[in-house]
Amino acid sequence: MQIASAIIALFIYAAVVQAEEAFPTFTFETESHVIEITPRCPEGYVSCDRVEFKGIDRKTGATLALRGKTMHTTCADGVTPCRFLGYRFRNGKALHHVWDDGNGENGTLEVKVDRKVLLMERGAWK
Repeated sequence: MQIASAIIALFIYAAVVQAEEAFPTFTFETESHVIEITPRCPEGYVSCDRVEFKGIDRKTGATLALRGKTMHTTCADGVTPCRFLGYRFRNGKALHHVWDDGNGENGTLEVKVDRKVLLMERGAWK
């Protein structure tokens, strides 16, 4: 019975590890930050409300982990998401946006509290 339990546990562990690896991580780098973004939605989804943000401040080494969602324009029907704009993450009153330039190479990191811009840095997807 212990062998059967061990085999089942091993299969479950392997499935969890494989599921974690199934979601790609995208790295966005600015002069002072490195951000890893991992959308946790199945391939083929246009929008995703389960996106992870892991940021590192290059100067201080401080880290920040947030959850957020993708942002898109709305198609002509007023409902369907169209062109990808970037990602949005909330940290209390602060909004962190990682905007995509549409070319897949560059973007902008923007941090706002209320409507005041605290940080805006250009960067590149790696």
